[in-house]
Amino acid sequence: MITLSVDDQKAVTDLMLYMLKKIDPNGIHMSASDIKQALSLLNDDVQILFLDIEMPGINGIDVVPMLKEKYKKLNIIYVTGHPEYVFDAVGMHPSGFLTKPVCEQDIIRELQELRFPLEPVKSPLKVQCSPFALFANGKPFDFGRGMTIELFAYLIYKEGAFCTNGELLGILWGGDPDKQGNLRQLVLNMRKCLKRIGAESIIVKKYGKMGVDIDAIECVGSPSTIIEQYHWY
Repeated sequence: MITLSVDDQKAVTDLMLYMLKKIDPNGIHMSASDIKQALSLLNDDVQILFLDIEMPGINGIDVVPMLKEKYKKLNIIYVTGHPEYVFDAVGMHPSGFLTKPVCEQDIIRELQELRFPLEPVKSPLKVQCSPFALFANGKPFDFGRGMTIELFAYLIYKEGAFCTNGELLGILWGGDPDKQGNLRQLVLNMRKCLKRIGAESIIVKKYGKMGVDIDAIECVGSPSTIIEQYHWY
């Protein structure tokens, strides 16, 4: 998901970001403290807007007609501590309504009833499987280090399956446990380079394992052919 939470209370947006990252750790979750800042962050890629109603300047009710006109598929979910605004909010036909204090289950409930179903978010990264090559926004892309490229190639070859650190050490260094630090450096380099193109979220980490969100990457050819270019047999 790509979300934007707007509230003039930083504690509220901090909590929203924390919960959204728990619900959707691979998503992109942003925050803004007022409508002006929100408008600078909004674009056609943002799928859900969590919008406070009572804020300084233009409020969350008055701005919605303009947002709906410009962003036809934007899901707007009101978040407020003032239940008396429910009637006005319903008149805007939002995708949902949350009352403060918001909890994780409240958000999950509203996400299940969105007016505009979410489409998978594709990263700007394109993978050519044979010969193995990477492109970002149509231009050649690499990590600047041959072993980082090989690490990423192996993760693509695994097609989303989680790989343990031990497995990666085995693939890259024949299982040498003294290379743990080297592996950490490769992972840091990989994430840093992907972050520059807005694709860091395709790397998924879980309890000493990692993988790639293969559904978020455009692959040309079959990942199974990548093995032919390396010594992984």
